[in-house]
Amino acid sequence: MAEEFKILSFSHALIVALCVFLIICIPQIFVGAKKATLLKVKFMMVALIITFQAFELYKTLILFNEPWQNALPIHMCDFSAFAIVVYMLTGKKIFFNFAYFWGIAGAGMALITPDVLYGLPSVGYLANQYGHTIIILGVSFGLTVFGDRPYSKDIFIIFGWTLLMLIPIYIINYILYPLGNYWYTFEKPIGNNIIVLFLPDAPYHMIPLIPVAFAFMLLVYLPLYIKDKRNQYHSKSI
Repeated sequence: MAEEFKILSFSHALIVALCVFLIICIPQIFVGAKKATLLKVKFMMVALIITFQAFELYKTLILFNEPWQNALPIHMCDFSAFAIVVYMLTGKKIFFNFAYFWGIAGAGMALITPDVLYGLPSVGYLANQYGHTIIILGVSFGLTVFGDRPYSKDIFIIFGWTLLMLIPIYIINYILYPLGNYWYTFEKPIGNNIIVLFLPDAPYHMIPLIPVAFAFMLLVYLPLYIKDKRNQYHSKSI
């Protein structure tokens, strides 16, 4: 029997640690692998994401018996997942950049602060952790195995596209209201997360959320910025 989700529970900390371990370690196995093996890796990631998206539809519509308006795959994490799929199939770096900023910031927060009412072993909790893990795993493969990465200018490009995409999302939510609530533009999510705990009540939560989202993009780029600065320092020292 699943208990109410508690963000500071030992079981949740253990699951998050396991997810992070898999995200970091699995790509290391394939570093330097042959092209044929890497092709299989790409198709594996595509298969994992597509099958999970199909399961999400089944979970929402059949298991949870929610209306179809809540099942559209247009949350930001869905876009991150689709960006990974297109990146794996085409190698287009712009889609990796989308997945990097949306995936690490959005899916990373969802992994740590799930939008669920119940923890282990509830289907909703397990699906949340698995689905967001494979998104970040796709980003990890891009960074570690395929050698792709964003640069500072990409922060502004992805942020600009994100703001533009808010327009159709608002329109969709307006049409579907009171159902839908994609990107949480109309109502804050359930659970313990930064939107619920620190931002004002809806709809005013979107006003500070925009600069917060940009700050998160800067934060997820910070490790690459530090790495570049260290490389510059070592090159000058030599």
